[in-house]
Amino acid sequence: MDYRIIVSGAIGLIFIGLIIFSRRAARLEWKLKDIILTSIIGAFFAAVSHGTALFARGPISLILAPIGLGGLEFEFVFGIFFFSSTFAGYIMRKPGVATIVGLLTGFIQILLGSPAAATVWLSGLVQGFGAEMGFAAFGYKKWNLLSVLASATTATIASFLLAWQRGSWHELPFQIVALRFTIRWISALIISGFLTKWLADRLAKAGVLKSYPLGEGANEFTGE
Repeated sequence: MDYRIIVSGAIGLIFIGLIIFSRRAARLEWKLKDIILTSIIGAFFAAVSHGTALFARGPISLILAPIGLGGLEFEFVFGIFFFSSTFAGYIMRKPGVATIVGLLTGFIQILLGSPAAATVWLSGLVQGFGAEMGFAAFGYKKWNLLSVLASATTATIASFLLAWQRGSWHELPFQIVALRFTIRWISALIISGFLTKWLADRLAKAGVLKSYPLGEGANEFTGE
């Protein structure tokens, strides 16, 4: 079985989905406050993601190499790369938000001088759309820890498919590929899942997000 065909097909489905959801998002009314928040989140987490990438290539790589985990440094921090999409999607609760913020985060990293400038925009787009799928699975009607964790999971899957295609991971031993996916998924669940919801809920309760859907229901927040 040629796994490259399967992965290529999956990526093709991702882009078909992007077209469908871009049309749905275009029909929604975007207010100035939505554009402002989207820009702030995209810019801030682009800087965070850029710094994380540099940190992974340096200190983390030096720590993991001696214990036989060299080359896996990015997997331990991958959840940071999805954070902007799950965070924005959970706060704003509009179809297309996670995808747009993911793409914006990628583009801004190019401006920051990312070593992966040629491809980081595509990574942001795929990761954002992957996060989008987690919220879409609940029809954009359920906004709790489960939907946020689902968003982190689908972002992991989408990003992994893209990495598989780029890196010819079908040629690697199954154990290595499985280890990569497991570490990336755990990182996503912790950072883009639990941490995303915790931070967004705290901001909402503090009144910072009162102009957005999450903030409007902050008084009813139960932590579920």
